[in-house]
Amino acid sequence: MLAAGLTACGTAKQLSAGEKLSGAFEKLGDAKSLSFQLSADATAEQIVAFGKAVDDPIEQKDAELLSDLTLSMSMSADKPLKDTEAFKAYRADQLNDTFDLKGVAIGYSLTSKKSGKALADIRLVGDKMYVQADVKGIAKLGGEDTAEMDRFVSALPAEAGPIKDVFAGKWISLDLKKLNELGKKQQGSGAAGANPLNPMFGGGMPDLDPAELQRFGKTIKSVLSKNVTVEEKGKSGDADVIQVSAPARPLVEGLLKAVEKLASGTTGFPPVPSEDMSKVPDRKFSADVLIKNGKAQAVTLDLMQFADKPDASAHFPLRLGFAADAPAVAAPTGATELDLAQLEKTFAELASTDGLGGSDGEDGPGTPATPLTEEQYTKLAAAGIDRAQAKSMNEAGLSFEEIIELKDIIKG
Repeated sequence: MLAAGLTACGTAKQLSAGEKLSGAFEKLGDAKSLSFQLSADATAEQIVAFGKAVDDPIEQKDAELLSDLTLSMSMSADKPLKDTEAFKAYRADQLNDTFDLKGVAIGYSLTSKKSGKALADIRLVGDKMYVQADVKGIAKLGGEDTAEMDRFVSALPAEAGPIKDVFAGKWISLDLKKLNELGKKQQGSGAAGANPLNPMFGGGMPDLDPAELQRFGKTIKSVLSKNVTVEEKGKSGDADVIQVSAPARPLVEGLLKAVEKLASGTTGFPPVPSEDMSKVPDRKFSADVLIKNGKAQAVTLDLMQFADKPDASAHFPLRLGFAADAPAVAAPTGATELDLAQLEKTFAELASTDGLGGSDGEDGPGTPATPLTEEQYTKLAAAGIDRAQAKSMNEAGLSFEEIIELKDIIKG
């Protein structure tokens, strides 16, 4: 799309760089597996200096954490990714509502650069989701005391074995189709789009008309051709560097208008926030694309350029790396299947007998919890727990505070 926009307007120099840039990303789609890695390409000291420069101090321990973490996404298939049905699908709900990734396996992970250890690993393979997490490690990163966590786990009954496996760092699996059915049942609806993993659009995805998408693509090309420039910047090690630049305000304004036009012809599209255009800085921003062997290797972006008053001596570069032909995403062996319905029942039974180790309250253990108020239902909904689920847990003996405390586990 970028190359097409430049072709419409650019000089020979821009066109050459644009073709090289476009080809570098197109070649990534030729691979059967691909991974993306997002990380801070900065030391802890640079991040601390950045915080001081923008008058938003960052503590040393937080800077060390930011500099150490890498968020990755991987995908793989048995044929070139660009030829898979998942990549060709124009309606996102065809994937999200049925959990049918059409032959593409997807993985997400959060790892430490220093140790190389994964703090969290999530994989979507077929109709299963596999999860493994270093729960204690993540808690320690956040400065949490894990002693309470140990007491909670030790109090769990045998039926909650899968949850014990989670805290022990073992792999667990979830049947995504069953999760979808459970979400529809809890919401009292069998309509498509009611799955609990897709709350962004209120339970459903926009109905994207192919003609609207085609017009949207043409508009984006026009916006890019008028605002974006590319320039070859030599080498960085063994990689070619192409700088992509654009004046922020006209670019953002043009993109927002394109999205607004798409939204006007699309049902179920979320509101487009266009009232804050005056806050967009009226200056040029840039990002560097590194290309090796004709393929995009990374995109780097310095956050300092977005500061109200950029400081030339301080930098906070982010790096989005690409790796074609990365190891395929595969289902782990020995994963324990997590039955969400049984898990919810187990926690309800524990709550009804005060088996979760919480406060007995004035009524003593085993007595019904105080009914939830409308205000509490609203707060629980904001936390991701729908009314039917909250009511069920409350009637089983869980108080508002207990439901909030267990919300992450209740949400699966």
